[in-house]
Amino acid sequence: MTRSRILCSVLLILLLLLSLGTGAAQDAQYGGTLVFGAESMGDSFDIGFWHGFGGVHVIDTIGEGLVRADFENGGALPGLAESWEISDDGLVYTFNIREGMVFHDGEPVTADAIVRSMKRPINPDDPSYIEGMYMYGNQGTSNWESLEAVDDHTVVLTLIQPNATQLLVFSRPDGVIISPKALDEYGAEVGLNMSAAGPFKIDRFVPGQEAVLVANEDYWAGRPYVDRVVIRAFPDEAAILAALEAGEIDMTLYAPFTSVPRLQDSETIRVEVGAPLVNLFAGANVAMAPLDNLHVRQAINNALDREVLIEAGLNGFAEMPASLIGPLDLGFDEAGRDVSVYDPDSARAHLEASGLDLPIPLEVAFENNRFWPQLAELIAADLEAVGFDVTLDRLDTGSFWGKVGDGATQLSINQRSTFVPDPHGKAILMARAGAEGSQTQHQALGAADELDALITAGISTADSDERAAIYQEFQALMLEQMPYIYIGYLTPPIFVNKRVQNVETFGTAGGRINLRGVWLSE
Repeated sequence: MTRSRILCSVLLILLLLLSLGTGAAQDAQYGGTLVFGAESMGDSFDIGFWHGFGGVHVIDTIGEGLVRADFENGGALPGLAESWEISDDGLVYTFNIREGMVFHDGEPVTADAIVRSMKRPINPDDPSYIEGMYMYGNQGTSNWESLEAVDDHTVVLTLIQPNATQLLVFSRPDGVIISPKALDEYGAEVGLNMSAAGPFKIDRFVPGQEAVLVANEDYWAGRPYVDRVVIRAFPDEAAILAALEAGEIDMTLYAPFTSVPRLQDSETIRVEVGAPLVNLFAGANVAMAPLDNLHVRQAINNALDREVLIEAGLNGFAEMPASLIGPLDLGFDEAGRDVSVYDPDSARAHLEASGLDLPIPLEVAFENNRFWPQLAELIAADLEAVGFDVTLDRLDTGSFWGKVGDGATQLSINQRSTFVPDPHGKAILMARAGAEGSQTQHQALGAADELDALITAGISTADSDERAAIYQEFQALMLEQMPYIYIGYLTPPIFVNKRVQNVETFGTAGGRINLRGVWLSE
């Protein structure tokens, strides 16, 4: 870690402790409006589809699943289910549903309502069914033998094969339970008329712009402190920063990292540091030359000066990387940091061993927003210093993912967020089932079957020690094959007005904002 990053980290920690101390001296207060600045806002909140992080923030604020995720400790917390039992063989889950809950539209939350919502993506006869609700695939429905409401407050799920992540995936945005009244009344348009059972409910929605939410007086855990939440989209980071400094927004994850030094001197804004839940990496398309050559991938790995990338590209807001699995995940192997290391001499040796003529042409694709352009420039400089001829491919978000999906990128830089605190959420990137649409096209790897077997073993093994050993083997094989070259574990700044108290920094760091306990001081 560089001296400047150490000083920055120390200062931020002191600021965080000071802000926490200030909040602790006051009693939590009810009332007020919190405005959250988002990087986008889709035109629907249908949980079967991805609508950008702005949409996820709304769903997380209005929604509730059977359970909630504990991002700090890696477990599941009660949600609509106040408790649950799992059979010894890991196949039968019995959920005990709280009594007396209601959806935002007044419909009672019953076991039947929950089962109806959960079966929506696999029931073409449901009036709200839409072909291709791909986000629901995260719920593991293909492995469900049955899902039944055995009485008004008991739901029983029986699996075909054990799934160690089944409980936690119910905490995902696509695990939010929707009112059956809304499903019937609005059908395929339910995403414009969401009625869930979370701490806030939608008062007004302007597609593509903002959602206005109001406190749910009937929320099972008690009315949230804040009266209203406005989640508003902005066109770019500069606009978000301007709104933050003008006092037009109270909280955001999307102000530029470069603004932190200036904001440290602000009288109205503080910066909290998020947990390392997001993995930044470069995905190598192993089905396309020259990245089908392992020596070329190893050369890229050794060419990257992560300290410079983190300091200059991310303003110090990242930890040095090890592997695809993050430092808070079960089975994380610290040894990977010795592989994901800057060594330009080794990079040149790998290029010589590749047998290819130098310089090697290489295109680096990236989204032309946030910190990606700066990182891309720094990565290009590192690669050209050892023998690559780099072309930068700046793309808007839609074009980037379209090109990735077509298998047309060579090296593409992006991230993997932690939507559930389990290593499978990152390991699943290497599953053969999704390989053809991935950044790495890893079906072309000779080790693809072995990686798939480890992913299957990791999700079907219940014992945590055995799972940890499986994921350590997975990490070692990934570092050997190098389909991803790791940049760092993001520890993102969370920008908040100093009147905003009790911000939860763990899930928020991964994009899962939790405003249940947030309150506003005078």
